[in-house]
Amino acid sequence: MMRRYAGIGLLIVGCAAALVHQARHLGLTVDETSHFAAAYVYWLGEDVLQPADAPPLTRAICGWVPRLLGAPRPRDTNGWNERDAYLIGAEILDRPNIRARRLLFYTRLPFLVFPLLIVFLLWHWGRQLFGEPVGLCLAACGALEPTIQGHGVLINSDVPAAFGALWFAYAAWRYWRTPNVGRLLMLTLAVVLAVLTKFTLLPLAIAGFGLALWKGPRLLGAIAIPLAVYTGILAASQFQAQPVPQVEIHQLSGAGVPDWALPGVRMLARLPWPLQFVRGLLFIGGSLQGEGFTGYMLGHKIRGWVPFYFPLAWAIKFPIPLQMLSMAGLAALFIRIRRREAGAADLLIWGSAAFFFGVAAISNSHIGFRHVLPALPFSILGGGFALARWSARRAARVAIALSLAWLAVSSLHVYPNGISYFNEWIGGPTQGWRYLADSNIDWGQNLPDLGVYLARNRIGRIKTFIFGFDNPYHYLKPGTMDPQTLPATDNPALARDYQPPPGTYAVSVNFLTGFLFPQGYEDYLAYFRRRPPDAHAGYSILIYDVR
Repeated sequence: MMRRYAGIGLLIVGCAAALVHQARHLGLTVDETSHFAAAYVYWLGEDVLQPADAPPLTRAICGWVPRLLGAPRPRDTNGWNERDAYLIGAEILDRPNIRARRLLFYTRLPFLVFPLLIVFLLWHWGRQLFGEPVGLCLAACGALEPTIQGHGVLINSDVPAAFGALWFAYAAWRYWRTPNVGRLLMLTLAVVLAVLTKFTLLPLAIAGFGLALWKGPRLLGAIAIPLAVYTGILAASQFQAQPVPQVEIHQLSGAGVPDWALPGVRMLARLPWPLQFVRGLLFIGGSLQGEGFTGYMLGHKIRGWVPFYFPLAWAIKFPIPLQMLSMAGLAALFIRIRRREAGAADLLIWGSAAFFFGVAAISNSHIGFRHVLPALPFSILGGGFALARWSARRAARVAIALSLAWLAVSSLHVYPNGISYFNEWIGGPTQGWRYLADSNIDWGQNLPDLGVYLARNRIGRIKTFIFGFDNPYHYLKPGTMDPQTLPATDNPALARDYQPPPGTYAVSVNFLTGFLFPQGYEDYLAYFRRRPPDAHAGYSILIYDVR
């Protein structure tokens, strides 16, 4: 028994150590300010902040940490009057001393369990489908996938959602094979967890309900799943519920609810619901169906529906060895379908990968590859069908070993900056900003690296265009930074093409690309775009020596 778990145990211990170091190393990312504040006020019983996009599990799992460590109370911040989660979180985590960094690190730690659970479940499900060696290989692929591990240390819902989707599919597969009461209970728990990890996973409740009605026991399933989901939402929201106000009901159609479903949803709205949960659904739905957020792709500002965004992101941010594994898995799927060997596992694994990728691709939100994170474990697991079919051949085993080595080198090369990973098709992460920006490469996380660069090179003062909410003086000496003026609509006298005087400059990728600047100022930092950087801090801050 011990020998069976030795391989996965060592892999998880190594992965955990790498995640802890990464959580300590990375600076504060933009969305963490909002989720940190939402989680903190949740544990203080004042869950009223906007935007309400932090899912219930995100609030519940980490908000106790700032309360336990005695963080400043949200009511004492300047942002409280506006109930703005971003402003409140940034202000609390803005204290220029080591305690703020300590607070951020400990608040991140509960989230490390989710990438570890993904690795474990890839092994556990993989060995049941394909045997122990293949299962361990798939787990190693999950442990080395940079986007999963890079975002897995952040106060965010993306990686928890990836685990929730994977566990739901596994529970559905087991229930499909043997539909009994015990497995219905596991399926129900998986549905509840998925719904609580991310608002966009709510359709899994419908899928679980349909599976229970199809496979039976029908009456028990028809009662258990809706009741458990409703109770779970109430419990995760501290049972603070009320009938949905009319102003929120009027927003349902704009949040993506189809016309044919509106009568049923309005009927459900008569039940008491947590208002923050409803507002979170409306905010996310409106973001996906409306114009969404301003994004960047291939040198241009984008907004609205851009169908090639996520295919491009997959092509340049998913490791090439895992792309080959996925393609081999699809080839094995076609063979299994032709030979009538495909079953429930094929449908649930590849169907889930297609669903989560497809939903993101047809949405109007294009701000990061992280939005297809729930599809990535399924792409890896689907490759197991290819490994199981062809790994008996010696040439295949050599190819698998070489691919794993390639994946390890590629992933470790960018560590601990997996957020900024780009694969070798485009020359790696130093070239990524030419294709994509935002949370694909720059989420404000590399100020610690800038501090190390300045100290190592004995630079006394640096001119900066720095993106994010992190406090630079957690890492830099006072007086080191010389922040430069950014273009704004209320500063029309500012030149549209910045001409830098001599000095050393640190420029964040999100400002370098110009997509966050007002209309007409996108080329404000074109001088820096036209020349290669002299160095970089992490991969999101580029350094230029102007003489």
